[in-house]
Amino acid sequence: MTEMQQALTMLAGLKGCHLIDTPNGRWHFVGRVPARLAYERKDGAEATDEDVEKGRRFGPALAGLKTRSWASREEALTALASLDGQG
Repeated sequence: MTEMQQALTMLAGLKGCHLIDTPNGRWHFVGRVPARLAYERKDGAEATDEDVEKGRRFGPALAGLKTRSWASREEALTALASLDGQG
C-alpha cells in the first residue's frame, strides 16, 4: 500500500474528520481532527503533548499554537499518514 493509499484509509477511519480545499487555496482538516493534525506551534515546530494539553486547558492561542494548513491535498494526506497512531 502506498503512503497516499494509507493516508486515505486513515482518513476514512477518522469519523467526522474531513479534508477541505478552502477559498484561499489552502487545505485544512475540519470536524473531529486529532490535535496533532489540527495544530502546530507558532514557530512552525510540531506540537508536543504538553503543548496540546495546554491548548485544551487554556485555548490554542495562549498555548502558542496555530491551526495547520497545507498548500496541496497531497501534503495534507502525507501529514495524516505521518501520524500513524500518534493521534
